[in-house]
Amino acid sequence: MKPNMEYLPGYEEMVVKRLPQMEPEQFQKWAALLKKRTGMRLPDNRISFLVTNLGMRMRELGINDFQIYYNYVCAGREGAIEWDQLVHHLTVHETRFLRQESVLSLLRDKYIPAFCQQSETRPLTINVWSVGCSTGEEPYSIAMALDDQLNSLACDFYLGITASDISRNALARGRKGIYSRQQIKNIEPRWLDNYFTVTDDDKFQVNENLRKRVCFNHLNILDVGAAPIGMMDIIICQNLLIYFDKEQRIQIANTLAEHLRPGGLLVLGVGELLNWEHPKIKRYPFANTLAFQH
Repeated sequence: MKPNMEYLPGYEEMVVKRLPQMEPEQFQKWAALLKKRTGMRLPDNRISFLVTNLGMRMRELGINDFQIYYNYVCAGREGAIEWDQLVHHLTVHETRFLRQESVLSLLRDKYIPAFCQQSETRPLTINVWSVGCSTGEEPYSIAMALDDQLNSLACDFYLGITASDISRNALARGRKGIYSRQQIKNIEPRWLDNYFTVTDDDKFQVNENLRKRVCFNHLNILDVGAAPIGMMDIIICQNLLIYFDKEQRIQIANTLAEHLRPGGLLVLGVGELLNWEHPKIKRYPFANTLAFQH
């Protein structure tokens, strides 16, 4: 089996040494391409990040020239297919289970109990959108927290979670819902027993009942306004807006707000969007969170 080079010690240095130096003009071309296709900006001080992550994919293809590879990813249908492979290296960032405990506490301890009390319909229907879901740790964390709390409240409910990301590779891993012992180390034993099954190769797979509640969809955040996304009760968009210009952050947040039902909750990463105002939105105060309510 071919090893995952990303996790080999010293691999980043090895890639940088084998590849030629990236000239400023080449960096600007790659940065412009990334911004055009994903909206993400790449500051000049991220050249080592770009070289390393391009190098991972170029080495797999046996390409040792940045311009040749640039021409390849820009060349018609084959280039579009190759871009889908490359974008995983360039856009998938750190993620882990229960990463934002304060957000889960907000949903579990404050928002959901109030939601249950105020809703007049049964079974209760809760639709959630995890924007920039990566390999699934965030939407599954949300699913576990909400399912556990709703069951503890003895509430008859339907829970559906839409999980979107630009990386098809990340989405494929999320759909399988299989994680290593290291990845699930922060999950309490009770949740491991309730929501995971140990596989034959000593990994942990999210149980089918929970996986059915999470629908993984390919989505470029630039196209979110035209995406077939319905109205949501909860939208989580964390650690994503920081990669965009201020104007794009506001545009994305405005679009997300339009997908909220009355009373719905939008959660952004702390510090990702300052002094944002929207006529249908007000701050929802909770410690260590940046949340807004329709």
